[in-house]
Amino acid sequence: MSDPRVVVVMGSCITRDNFNSRFNADYKQWFEVGATTNQSSMIALMSPPVDEPWEPLEPMKPYGLWNVASDLNREILGLIAENPPEILILDFFGDVHFGVLRMADGRFVTNNRWRIHKTDLYQRLIDDERTEVLSWQADADAYFELWTEAMDRFAAFVTEHCPTTRVIVHCGFNATEVMRPHLPIPGRLHPVNKEVRLTHVRGNDFWARLNKYASTSYGWDSIDLGGESYTSFKEHPWGPFEVHYTMDYYHRFLGELHRLALRDDLAPDLMTKVDEIADASAERVRTELDRLSKAFDAVANPPARPSPTGWRKLVPRKTGERTDPGPPAEVARRDHDLLDALRGTVDDETFERVAQLPASADEHVAVLRGIWLARIERRRDTDGSR
Repeated sequence: MSDPRVVVVMGSCITRDNFNSRFNADYKQWFEVGATTNQSSMIALMSPPVDEPWEPLEPMKPYGLWNVASDLNREILGLIAENPPEILILDFFGDVHFGVLRMADGRFVTNNRWRIHKTDLYQRLIDDERTEVLSWQADADAYFELWTEAMDRFAAFVTEHCPTTRVIVHCGFNATEVMRPHLPIPGRLHPVNKEVRLTHVRGNDFWARLNKYASTSYGWDSIDLGGESYTSFKEHPWGPFEVHYTMDYYHRFLGELHRLALRDDLAPDLMTKVDEIADASAERVRTELDRLSKAFDAVANPPARPSPTGWRKLVPRKTGERTDPGPPAEVARRDHDLLDALRGTVDDETFERVAQLPASADEHVAVLRGIWLARIERRRDTDGSR
């Protein structure tokens, strides 16, 4: 078996959780996590270090102390320059969920409400009338301009210091629904707070803007599963939250990561076959989601029928026709067929990694069908159209 690839994570739990045995039990066979950052804004990361002394204002665990310190000292830049990783994965949770504080001298700090807000440094900063609070919510275009300038400098840094590193943009998004124990249909993640829901929906638009810029401007790879419809769930190890997805998400992510990592190992003709399998798996998920949502719409919004006239008024009307989506479409087998054709042309380890693409699609399609079929049945029960 080949040695695990060293992965640096510069983002948040949306990425880091994929390299946790609770989420992907066997990830250590292929990947080893090196240096990390957690929840840092790219704007803060690419500004000069903040070396002012600080103390927590309440008890803080070692991880929390490291989190604050690493955001302020920008240690990750020196670490990756000294030991360039094989793979570097970025996500932009910090910029979408927190924003930054601009200090009087122009340096930036991630405005992390869970970390820096619990320090005396934050108190000093907000007491200083020269400190500016910057976020996309206040001015999306101005924040985007600051962010893109920082991203451009980061990309130049990576090109100079990590020329052989494969950079991957993990395209994050906010889930707006949550699965509840013993209930087949998700509910709203913030059922009583409409303002929070709307902020996270708007946040998805801004997050997509950041993802698009980073994934198209520098020739980097990307993993984007946002169009496959994921929710959070109550039993998530860290609790339900916008970026605490159901377990099938992490399995899909790992399959896509295998796909990108194998580019460094496989001949172009074999890599083309792997890409075909990955694309077929993604197409199957999207096709099923489209079929299921259309089947629900057919039940929820049946075509209008003309009102009966004359003697037809006396004839009982037939109940609505059933509109089951039926079994998965024919596209469902294409990725598995392509995988079967790959058998024997690659070694067993590579085959096992590629097989995670159809397997993870199977898992997510099953989740989608469970949710949407339950929605269809509930709507029929509500309408009395059984």
